[in-house]
Amino acid sequence: MRCLNQCRQAFTLVEMLISILLLSLIVATMMFGFKFGINTLQKSRSIAPQKVIEFAQLRSVIKGMFPYVIEVQEGFEDKKLQVYLYPKNKSLEFISKNPIYSEDISIAKLECLDDTLLYYEKPLYTKQSNYLEPQLNDEDKKRVLFEKLEDCQFEYQFTTIRNTPSLITLKVTKQEQVNEYRFAPMVDFNNTRLLTIVNDKEF
Repeated sequence: MRCLNQCRQAFTLVEMLISILLLSLIVATMMFGFKFGINTLQKSRSIAPQKVIEFAQLRSVIKGMFPYVIEVQEGFEDKKLQVYLYPKNKSLEFISKNPIYSEDISIAKLECLDDTLLYYEKPLYTKQSNYLEPQLNDEDKKRVLFEKLEDCQFEYQFTTIRNTPSLITLKVTKQEQVNEYRFAPMVDFNNTRLLTIVNDKEF
């Protein structure tokens, strides 16, 4: 009788096998989930930092917008001074003190072209460029910041000075989702006095 009670307190062989099988299934499921989570995290970490870096560079370039003054011909004899800044619906061209590639002040341009947002850059002071008449060419450095877009456009809030924005909004549509990125130039164009052409690197 005593032996029978002790035997009832122990597990049978079948119960042990079932317990081991269930434990194995639980461990296998946990390992699969853990491995899937690690792979997903590695993929997101490889993509996310690059996008963060590109956004930080884009913000730095626009914040470094500089009121570089050029002389523009109007008619045959009349000339006027204006800031080198061309804000359009599909592009934005300006002079920046914080370019991506160069350490010097550069011509920068953002352009919504087809399904991409392109960035162009060219140092302002080189032997090949005329700093009195800045101009970008097709062979200048360019980089794709966003791709596979459904739509891309710029919107502006202007200051009292003609064509000088106080707030720049980049609207990007991808997979039917609209994202807005807002940038404010550090320079106050309202306090910029267009007195002379800036034609010296030390200004």
